[in-house]
Amino acid sequence: MDKYSAEVTGELGADFIMIDKLKERFWYRISSGLPMDYDLEVLRKVFLLNLIIILGGFFLALLCSVAFIQQDYILAAVDFSILSFIVFLFIYLRIRKDHNWVGIIGSGVIGLFYFFLIAYGGVSKTAYVWAFTYPLITLFLLGRRLGTYLSLILLGLAGLVFAFGSKIAHFESYSINLILRFIPAYITIFLFAFVMEKVREIIQHRLKNSKSELESAFKEVQQSTNEIARSNRELQAEIAERKRIEKALRDSEGFLDDVIESIQDGISVLNPDLTIRHANAVMKHWYQKNLPLVGKKCFVCYRNGKEPCKPCPSLRSLISGKAERDIVAGLAGSPIEWLEVYSFPIKDKDDGRVTGVVEFLRDISERKRLETQLAQAERMDSIGRLAGGVAHDFNNLLMGIQGRTSLMLADVQPHHPFVEHLQGIETYVKNAADLTRQLLGFARGGKYEVKVIDINKLLAENLTMFGRTKKELNIISDFQDDIWPTDADQGQINQVFLNLFVNAWEAMPQGGDLKLKTENITLNRNFVKTYGVDPGRYIKVSVSDSGIGMDEPTRKRIFDPFFTTKDRGRGTGLGLASAYGILKNHNGIITVESKPGGGTTFSVYLPASEKKVVKEKERTRAIANGSETILLVDDEDMVLEVGSKLLKRLGYHVLTARNGLQAVDIYQARQSEIDCVILDMIMPDLNGGETYDKLKQIDSHINVLLSSGYSLNDQASAILSRGCNGFIQKPFNLKELSWKLREVLETQSAAVNF
Repeated sequence: MDKYSAEVTGELGADFIMIDKLKERFWYRISSGLPMDYDLEVLRKVFLLNLIIILGGFFLALLCSVAFIQQDYILAAVDFSILSFIVFLFIYLRIRKDHNWVGIIGSGVIGLFYFFLIAYGGVSKTAYVWAFTYPLITLFLLGRRLGTYLSLILLGLAGLVFAFGSKIAHFESYSINLILRFIPAYITIFLFAFVMEKVREIIQHRLKNSKSELESAFKEVQQSTNEIARSNRELQAEIAERKRIEKALRDSEGFLDDVIESIQDGISVLNPDLTIRHANAVMKHWYQKNLPLVGKKCFVCYRNGKEPCKPCPSLRSLISGKAERDIVAGLAGSPIEWLEVYSFPIKDKDDGRVTGVVEFLRDISERKRLETQLAQAERMDSIGRLAGGVAHDFNNLLMGIQGRTSLMLADVQPHHPFVEHLQGIETYVKNAADLTRQLLGFARGGKYEVKVIDINKLLAENLTMFGRTKKELNIISDFQDDIWPTDADQGQINQVFLNLFVNAWEAMPQGGDLKLKTENITLNRNFVKTYGVDPGRYIKVSVSDSGIGMDEPTRKRIFDPFFTTKDRGRGTGLGLASAYGILKNHNGIITVESKPGGGTTFSVYLPASEKKVVKEKERTRAIANGSETILLVDDEDMVLEVGSKLLKRLGYHVLTARNGLQAVDIYQARQSEIDCVILDMIMPDLNGGETYDKLKQIDSHINVLLSSGYSLNDQASAILSRGCNGFIQKPFNLKELSWKLREVLETQSAAVNF
């Protein structure tokens, strides 16, 4: 039974759903798609229009069929035309929703159609009966005025047909009895429709008035409601304002704490007796070992002291009532080494009495480190300039010794007893030259011979030679395969890494690990700004040892000239200082990380080059003689004397000049004879660069070999970039001079022949 009831209920539900859908579809068709909540008058007219169109279309289709069956083709054609027209009106009304235009045009066309039916007569003269519907259609659709006009016009046209129909061709004639019945019936229907439309308008007017009254009443109710709502909102706003004020009062108590906590500097509020009243999170982080801070003396928490620090800006601020500033040391063992302290007095608003002080503490440890680095760099520059001058003059002295020694060796037999002594002198000169080379390296006096080098290859060669003599070391290398090349003086860079290797070996007297690592790296502006170099691509070489390490005071002085931890006589203190100077001169960086017992790591950064490494040709070791004429220019008589003898010993014809002006005069007078000029770089009145430019003006193809007790610095590099043919470093021996001269002369000769 329950199952049957469920089935019946389901079927009834489905039927109701179907009926609802049919009702929706019917309303959708009859209302031309207008929603049910649309304007009532518009819905009425649209509903009537669609109903008249649907019913008229049905009857017209029926009458058209009858007329066609009776072979009344004229009536059938007119019926079909009117049927097509009202179908068009139905579609147009559905699309455009313009009920006024459809009502007027439709009523006019239907009136003409009714006139045709009265005039034509139709089947058995009965078509006139359709005219009785016209007053209903026009009055209900178009209103009393326009509906009355159209109804009376149709009545007048019907009267014309009744009066003259028998006299007009194709018009139907009607009997007087039918006419007397038609006219009263038409007028009765018209009056009925007129009265009904009038009643409808009255009812509609009353409904509008009632609606207006209801709307007025609703507005009054709404206004009263709005007044109540406004009063309620004001009450709620007043309650909210009171709550806001209460919250603001509560928040104001913690506002100062929020502000203080948001500041990234340390902030401490002190009582007049220097007891900490408040400390922000930064202070708690800095001095977390002494938490809690509040309630304790500031010098106890911040300095582990028993009395106020000296100087104490807070004490001064409490006494003076003014803002004070000072720089104080941080807590020992803390990463905060230095603090900049600003102290501001807290004054009573009434009597101006100082009731405390606010300390603003800023960590300036990094700034102090930068200032220290700058001071060290300036100190090293000053010492470097002094060392460079000394090395230059010393190289000139060594030039005289080396030159005369070379001449004596060239004039004695290999088995002469003096040969051993002379070779010993050359060895001492070489050692002295190495010392001046270190001085010039420290002084950043320039580079000797810059070329593109492969740092991996250079390190591998140095490690091989160094490892043969230091068997107790475990050498570990980790070289990046695609390491970038760098522009450098190979001899000076060799000196840098040899100093680092020796330093590492001496730190591991019992042996240990010496690790080398190379890598390509890009340094940003933040990293390089403290070193005075440009950001960009660099080669990083890390040299690490597992030795005894060093403490902080030693680490800070490690690059100072003449500073050494070795016993007297075991070191000059120039090894790392010269490494520092050489790398600075190469626009590079050297840093050190170390701690006692934890080993040491030196990191070297060299700018990467865009050039490619070129494999060098091996030169012959024999002395190369010549027969050309050489103009030797130097302001040192000793160098002129020794240099002339060396050149003559090599077979050259020699002219000498003691300064740049004299050199210009000699070259101008004897230009055709002179094949090469050996030009000193540092001279009074007219220096090497100015002399070269004047010589170049005389002869654009002049051969010039630049010579100096300084190394290849910026000034010498500038001269070379302007076309100078080569550079030779004092002191040089006979063999080195012979090679350099032949290199300049033969290169120029090859270029001329080409």
